[in-house]
Amino acid sequence: MSNESRLWAILSHVSFFILPVIVPLILMFVKEDDPFVRHHARQALVFHLMMWIAGAISGFLVILLIGIVLVPLVGIFGLVFTIIAIIRTVDGDYYRYPVSGNWLQ
Repeated sequence: MSNESRLWAILSHVSFFILPVIVPLILMFVKEDDPFVRHHARQALVFHLMMWIAGAISGFLVILLIGIVLVPLVGIFGLVFTIIAIIRTVDGDYYRYPVSGNWLQ
């Protein structure tokens, strides 16, 4: 795999901070001939969608006071595993996010 492939794959994970879901979706169609980029874009897309859903649910649960604890946990979970994904992608690994990574099989 080339450095360009790694860069595009890293971009799909970094998009968690800016334009999540949109960037991985675009990369899946633009770089469909590159299996490394496609793998990471799919992983990032599913993870970002799951984080949106978890954030919405925990945000709603703030009404019941349970979400006060869940909102920061969801944020920390997303941040930690995004950083791990970026590091593993830099190393050239085919990284899978925990929980959401197995849904793509």
